[in-house]
Amino acid sequence: MQQQRGMSLFTVLFFLLFVGAAAVLAMKVVPVYSEYAQIKQELNTLSTQTSVGEASLRKSFDDRATVAGIVSIHGDKLTVVAGNDANYLRASYQREVPLFGNVSLLFNFDTQAGPAPAQQ
Repeated sequence: MQQQRGMSLFTVLFFLLFVGAAAVLAMKVVPVYSEYAQIKQELNTLSTQTSVGEASLRKSFDDRATVAGIVSIHGDKLTVVAGNDANYLRASYQREVPLFGNVSLLFNFDTQAGPAPAQQ
């Protein structure tokens, strides 16, 4: 008599539950990091603009954020130091992503672009 081989129904269900949970988690996390990369790219682009004021940089960020679909941070929440040759921009923000019920993921992001302003 040969012994049966393979996975039991319980093992298959457990495996599908694990794969499903990983897929749901990935679908919640990937857009957050994609948005972070987009914010970082916009800050790098704005840091190279010359002869513009802080208000203009904030408005330009808001315009670019609208086109890119960035909703986690707005221009008025940026730290902006405008200079003649380069600008310093910093975005420090949190993003909360609900998973299910009262369980959420909280992401803390802090990115900057351009030369840091001189400390006094």
